[in-house]
Amino acid sequence: MNAKTENAPIHVCIATGQNAANFIPLQQYAAEEVWILETPSMKVSATNLALALRSNGRCIERKPLDDSSPAALTRSAEEMATQLDGRHVVLHATGGTKLMVLALRDELRYIETGDGRLDIVYADTQRQQVDWLGDAPRSEAMADVIDLKTILLLQGYRIEGDNRHQSALERARASERAGITRMLGDGASKYGSFLSALASRGNRACAEQARERDLWQRFDYAPGGAAAKLLLKAADAGLLRWDEDLELQFADTDAAAYFAGGWIEEYALLKLSGSFEPERFSSNLQVKSTEHGVPNELDAMAVHRNRALVIECKTGRQDNAAAALYKLAQLRNQLGGSVATALYLSAQPLKPEQLERAHDYRIEVLHAEEVAKLPKWLCDWKER
Repeated sequence: MNAKTENAPIHVCIATGQNAANFIPLQQYAAEEVWILETPSMKVSATNLALALRSNGRCIERKPLDDSSPAALTRSAEEMATQLDGRHVVLHATGGTKLMVLALRDELRYIETGDGRLDIVYADTQRQQVDWLGDAPRSEAMADVIDLKTILLLQGYRIEGDNRHQSALERARASERAGITRMLGDGASKYGSFLSALASRGNRACAEQARERDLWQRFDYAPGGAAAKLLLKAADAGLLRWDEDLELQFADTDAAAYFAGGWIEEYALLKLSGSFEPERFSSNLQVKSTEHGVPNELDAMAVHRNRALVIECKTGRQDNAAAALYKLAQLRNQLGGSVATALYLSAQPLKPEQLERAHDYRIEVLHAEEVAKLPKWLCDWKER
């Protein structure tokens, strides 16, 4: 633990399941000394908050808070008030129950009868505002202080891998086919069910262990119009071979995987990279719980103004959309917390009942021709 600066206030917060509400004001006001009060049920959350705070070099102490009864809670608050006598204390009122906050406030206010001072701060993450009570009551705009790594730490996860860990060859391939990626995404409405047909051929090629003859795939009909133009452009880019008939040959399994669904993830990454700073977004993330070591995978995630955005990308037919939507809702809650947003990005249209399911799960959807609206959607989301 670092040595604290003389006369610096000590910040007292209650560990909660929504760690961002504690972390934001601690970071915004450069808290040097922090007490994290943890009830028996919030030990894991307190661990996660301490990990995120220690990465910024603070003096952190974790203190037990007995909430087994009102009497026990009062005793805990009295003990803390005795230890803090004569100090300038900032009580963070965002975490914990109302009873905990009231008990702490009632006991800590007695430090002001001596040389101490008590301020109370509340972080309103919904309104992006920090409210103060004490000698100078005021409201201040909430600073944008959380990046992708930090929000995952606060939620109890660490990054095991992402697009930044790709090989130089993988990055080069994605860059070379960026024009095709934009063509697919910006023109998704032109291709209709052909994108699903192309994705299924790509999946077959990947599933067959990529023997040379398995890279050949056959359509039920010869593509024409916009689909034909797309295949010709892809052929010019070296991603496949197509002689304007029923058959095509993918250049390799990487190209097959790209058309099987990887393109929409690369499209999302292209648009995210134009909207967010590098430390605020990533794609193809593999994250693992710091408590259980349970891994999770997600297509893309971004952070802006202390809020997370979790994106799921789909290319083929949406027969299993209900399961995918449920998984996305769970990931949003686990990785982003209470103010996170989930976006389902699908090259194929969703059925009315699937859209209703998404609405029930509080998931926003861009599907079919709406995929091209992703850049504007991202700008609008950042302004919310």
